[in-house]
Amino acid sequence: MSRIARNQIKTSFFHNMTQGINKEYIFEENRCKKKYMELLQKEANEFNIDLIAFTIMDNHSHVLLYTENVKNMSLFMKNINGKFAMYYNYINKRVGVVFRNRYKSQPILSERQLINCSKYIFNNPVRAKIVLNPKEYIYSNFRDFQTNYTSNNILDEIYKKINHSIDFPKVNNEKLIAEANFLDTSEDKEIFIKELIRNYEKEHDLMIGKNIEEIKKLVQYIREKTNISYKILSDILNISKTTITRYRKDKL
Repeated sequence: MSRIARNQIKTSFFHNMTQGINKEYIFEENRCKKKYMELLQKEANEFNIDLIAFTIMDNHSHVLLYTENVKNMSLFMKNINGKFAMYYNYINKRVGVVFRNRYKSQPILSERQLINCSKYIFNNPVRAKIVLNPKEYIYSNFRDFQTNYTSNNILDEIYKKINHSIDFPKVNNEKLIAEANFLDTSEDKEIFIKELIRNYEKEHDLMIGKNIEEIKKLVQYIREKTNISYKILSDILNISKTTITRYRKDKL
């Protein structure tokens, strides 16, 4: 499916995602997460961007924003990622590309998507088993929202941030609708599962490697926590679907 140009999309809300080159953990150090958060907030003021929701994970970031000028959003993201890349290369004594690509941007076309996107972003660290509650994760702006995390509450806070109400476009274009359905992409699932695996290894103080018994435990753990398909899990762990299925059923 060819990408729809952002200037053809008559909406002011966008969900942007950035990821490290080769899916590297460019935000793994806390100082890197803090730096990216600082840049987000500073550049948002510079380019008149309203940050609705953001979360910085170890190898990627999610930002839901409001802008009245799509060109401003492009400059905003370019400045943030450019300045962070310079910082990251400096502290790691390296040169070259830091981000996998410029950034991935998807339009928000309804209030329902706006709510779902906010929840999705804030619950990233919960789904990855880093924290039990989004308010415990300090590398997001969840605390800007009220404690009572309901749909009405989210909308109230969002519209308070942008200071007026918005009429979403009437969308009949199937391509646009498909592009906006960011919550169920295989890429997002892969990122989430890799975060889950990393945190499983940290929690159990081990490296999965080729230890069959540990891989069995990991497969069962993931399948208990998610409804991820065997195909995606097979691709991530580089194990056949048949083996994954057998591991899932084996008693430990």
